Amino acid sequence: MPRRARHLIPTQLPRRGEVVAAFAVLVLLAHLLFAQLTFVLAVVFAAVSKTSRWRLWWLAVPAAAGLGWTLAIGPRAAAAGLAAGPAQILAYLDGGHPLSRLLHPRGAFAGVGGWLPRQFPLALIAAAAEAALVGWLDWVHTDEWAVRPPRPGALAAVRGALARRTTSAGVVVTRDGCVLGVAPGSGARVVLGWPEIAGGVLVTGADARTLAVSSLQVAHAALRRRKPLIVLDLSRDGALAGVLGAACAATGTPLWEAVEAEDGRWLGPAPDETLLARVVRERSAVLLSLRTQDVAAQVCAGILALGADVRRIGADGDGLVWLYGYEPAPSEPLAGLAGSLVAGGAAAGLPVLVTTTSPRAVADLAGLVSVVLVHRLADPATADILAARTGTKLVPAGWSAREWTATVPPAAAVQPSVAMHPGTAMSPATGMQPAAVMPPAAAVPSAAAMGYAGFSQPPAGMAPGAVMHPGAAMWPAAAGQPGVAIPHVGAMPAAASAALSAAGLVPAPAVSARTLLSLGPAEFVLTVHSPRYRLVKLGRAVPARLPRGAMP
Repeated sequence: MPRRARHLIPTQLPRRGEVVAAFAVLVLLAHLLFAQLTFVLAVVFAAVSKTSRWRLWWLAVPAAAGLGWTLAIGPRAAAAGLAAGPAQILAYLDGGHPLSRLLHPRGAFAGVGGWLPRQFPLALIAAAAEAALVGWLDWVHTDEWAVRPPRPGALAAVRGALARRTTSAGVVVTRDGCVLGVAPGSGARVVLGWPEIAGGVLVTGADARTLAVSSLQVAHAALRRRKPLIVLDLSRDGALAGVLGAACAATGTPLWEAVEAEDGRWLGPAPDETLLARVVRERSAVLLSLRTQDVAAQVCAGILALGADVRRIGADGDGLVWLYGYEPAPSEPLAGLAGSLVAGGAAAGLPVLVTTTSPRAVADLAGLVSVVLVHRLADPATADILAARTGTKLVPAGWSAREWTATVPPAAAVQPSVAMHPGTAMSPATGMQPAAVMPPAAAVPSAAAMGYAGFSQPPAGMAPGAVMHPGAAMWPAAAGQPGVAIPHVGAMPAAASAALSAAGLVPAPAVSARTLLSLGPAEFVLTVHSPRYRLVKLGRAVPARLPRGAMP
């Protein structure tokens, strides 16, 4: 369940406002008597934290400065400097009638220019601690969904600049994956691992050029790792040939090229099973420029046969199949083969990278791949499908219309007796569509306490041996959940639905459809479902320059 706001002084306490006001006055008087400079610095630090939205760790900087200052002049001198002002004020108040002294407080602060600066060493430490306490209290008093995200600081900016520079220079290969870009919030590189790619990758958005750049990043990394690369170019514009040729030349990878002519003949070697097997065996690359979906379906069938042969001998293809410009038509045979290619390629070690702008392709394949990379979308129905794939979190019922545009089915749309298969979510524009795989650890309140056997068990009608990802999207019948990712289920237990309804929570995508429709030119959202759930809510693509010369 998402964290609710808590108050150290219970809100039900009688005269709570008077108690809080009295406590605030006592704190103010204590600072005026004993820690004048600490109060001023604490107010400044708290204001900086509030306006900048930096993480509270930044307060370690003034605290470290104060500690170093204290050690430099000696702890005894620092303590004497801190105590000089309070000693003078107390001596002034003790020198006459307290009331008359309080009515004329100017004398208590005489010579403030001499003793106030001496408080700096220890005041920096105390003020940083007080500002951190104020920030923590503000966090505790705010509902989880209402907490504003922290703003990137100087460290994130420097880290991001270094990551962009190294990536744009051509460093796209990591120890276990490839670099897609940079996360602006932390400055860290956004890395996609080969175990994650093994389940298939879907790259989609409205701008074909942007999708090609992101997809080429993965293909380039595969070439650098000497993985066999089979590319099916369905775009018919021929632009991919030059870029892929440069990448192969830069990495020293032999490239076979075959082009389907207008009369159906092949310009170059025919892409039969012998050629495909040779590419895998020699760990080279092949580019097949296709004009018709019938021929593309034949090539896909050949790749499926190759995968079956690889599995038969117990080998791992350790390669990548890139389906570029995939735009399926309802009556074409390629539309059905693409899903089989994704599933068969994952089993044979030949995962499929699908690059498409087609809403139909997204609807067909989004629930089959383990990785979805989304650039700016133009189709609201597609945005609904992919928003559901990002995960589910809980938000207050009143926030769903204001903050989230993803559609949530009404109570009547999902009956408690209806089993929703994992991987599906309801969208009014598209009906039942592939949905998100959620992390099992983030399930809604205590499944065991509700008497539910587990969120990741398959529905009763599921075939034996079928794989059910432990995070398929779930939409309760009456209420949902914000902020917290929850797993895919068959039918939601009535107890869970009642608990969420009582808490006033409704489900919303971890990344809203509105966000997917308004991404910037180089921004993307990355969702990984296997081998474990991972979500990058916002990344910025960094195109990598091809290295000069062949690899040694």
